[in-house]
Amino acid sequence: MEGKNREKGRSPYRPERFNPGTWAPGVRQVARVIGCSNPDIGHALVSLYRKLTSEDVRYVGKLEVAEAAKVIENVQRDINIALVNELARIFPALDVDVEDVLSAAATKWNFHRYTPGVGVGGHCIPVDPYYMIQRAADVGVPAGLITAARAVNRSMPSHVAGVLSDLMWNSGVPAGDAKVLLLGWSYKAEVGDPRETPAEPLAETLMSKGIKVGTWDPHIEFGEYPDGVEVISEINEAKGYDIAVLVTAHRACIELDWSGLLKQMRTPLLYDGRRVLDLDGLKQLGWQTYAVGRPT
Repeated sequence: MEGKNREKGRSPYRPERFNPGTWAPGVRQVARVIGCSNPDIGHALVSLYRKLTSEDVRYVGKLEVAEAAKVIENVQRDINIALVNELARIFPALDVDVEDVLSAAATKWNFHRYTPGVGVGGHCIPVDPYYMIQRAADVGVPAGLITAARAVNRSMPSHVAGVLSDLMWNSGVPAGDAKVLLLGWSYKAEVGDPRETPAEPLAETLMSKGIKVGTWDPHIEFGEYPDGVEVISEINEAKGYDIAVLVTAHRACIELDWSGLLKQMRTPLLYDGRRVLDLDGLKQLGWQTYAVGRPT
C-alpha cells in the first residue's frame, strides 16, 4: 500500500485490540471493525476476517470512522478513570473512603466500576486523547471534558507525591533524609513496559522535594529507569526506606514477603496506590497503612 502502489481511498484500517498483561481473547474471539473508503475492499476484508474470528466483523465505512473508534475507546477509559481519580481526592477530604462509595454504587446494575490509582500510563490511554483534542481544535470545537480528564489523570502522580510527603513528615521522618520505595515501575501489571508510566513523574516530583527514591520491579530491565532513581535488583536489598508505595499491581509486588520487608524499613509506612492490598492484614503485621482515596 506504499508509494506508487497506494491509491487514494483504497487503504483500509483495522484498529488494534489488545490488552497487554492480562488474559484477553485471542484473534479468533475479538470483534473487528474495518474502515475503507472503497466499499468493495472493505466488504472483502470483512469476508476475510470472518474466516478468522467467531465474533462480529463490521465494515464501518470510511477509514476515519475506524480510526476515530480506536481513539475514543481510549478517550472513554481516560475519562472514566479521571472521574474515580477525582473522587479519590474529594472523598478523603470528607472523611470517606472512595472505595466504600464505589462498592456501594456498584450494587446498581448499570454503574460502571473503575478503581483510582497513582496515574494512567502506557502508549494508548494517556496519548490518544490528545489526538482527539487536537482534531477538535482544528475544526474549532472545544473538547473540554477530554481535556479536563487528561489534566486530572496527569496530575495524580503529583497529588500522590504530596500525600506521601505529608505522611512521612507527620511520622517524624527527617525532611532532608526521607526515602521512598516504589514497588513496581511499569505502567501496568505483569508487563515490562515503562512507557508513560506514572511512576516516573511520581519519582521526579518526590526527588524535586529532596526525597530519595528507590524502586523494585522484576519486569523492567535495569537500563529502563531514569537517572537519580536507585534500582533494586532483589527486594531483600531494599533497606532503610520510610514508606513503601505500591505503584504497579504486579503479582510479585502484591505477594512479596511483607513481614521481611517490614523488618528492613526505617519507618513502617505503606501506601497502596492501586487499592489491591489486604491493608487490614498488613496492619496486623505492624505496617501503618494508607491508600489512594482513603482518609488519612
